[in-house]
Amino acid sequence: MRVAVITPYYKEPDALLEQCHASVLDQTFPCDHIFVADGFPKAAIGGWRAKHFTLANAHGDAGNMARVIGCLSAFAQGYDAIAFLDADNWYRTDHIQRLLELQRRTGADVCTSRRSMHRADGTYMFDDLKSDGRTHVDTNCLLLTRAALPIIARWAYMPRELYPVGDSVYWSSIRTSRLSRAHEPVATVCYRTTWEADYKRMGEPIPAGSKTLAFTDQPYHWFKSLPARDRWRIWQEFGFPLRRRSVARLVVQYALTRLSPYSYLGART
Repeated sequence: MRVAVITPYYKEPDALLEQCHASVLDQTFPCDHIFVADGFPKAAIGGWRAKHFTLANAHGDAGNMARVIGCLSAFAQGYDAIAFLDADNWYRTDHIQRLLELQRRTGADVCTSRRSMHRADGTYMFDDLKSDGRTHVDTNCLLLTRAALPIIARWAYMPRELYPVGDSVYWSSIRTSRLSRAHEPVATVCYRTTWEADYKRMGEPIPAGSKTLAFTDQPYHWFKSLPARDRWRIWQEFGFPLRRRSVARLVVQYALTRLSPYSYLGART
């Protein structure tokens, strides 16, 4: 199989981009690296063993549009599978090989791996048990085959308010699709964490600028504030949120608005 790794980037330091790229070159299964600059291209990448696209301006969408462009280009060039790697993260050397072996054994349309959490300096913290291939999968841990092409564009039209939980939203869209899935339980993605909770877990000082739970709570508050018909549309498009209780409540609320003589006024439920 021909595999391409898509890396969207913005203004990350050169050292992080170099580590990211080196980890793709070091894969035990050869693959190609595609960088997509979100408005701020790095001249040095032009001299690397990689393909390089530049978006004319920054989209401010956590790399979503860059991923879409990279994916569409790769599949159009005949690649069989796409993996993802954010600019500040890196792979262990057997990441692609393990996922391809998993795909061969299972025939799955979407293959996933576990990730390990690392400090800003790259030192190991712990393996992330939440990235289990069921409830949550980080985008860096995804391998999509051509069967997933119809859902690639969902990154492009994801509501901006959901960007802080974009990985969860996209994983919801995969889980509610008809794509088959398989999971590799070994942590083969190294994730440089900026989440406050991870440092609290380790009993370590929290780095300045770390993200708090309030950051990821905002999208859920926004979603709950929408009229039932808008929440229903988002759920139909992305399968978000995945929690069964939330879905059951949404179905009831949407049904009530359809039955209410005042629903055409856009009354909130």
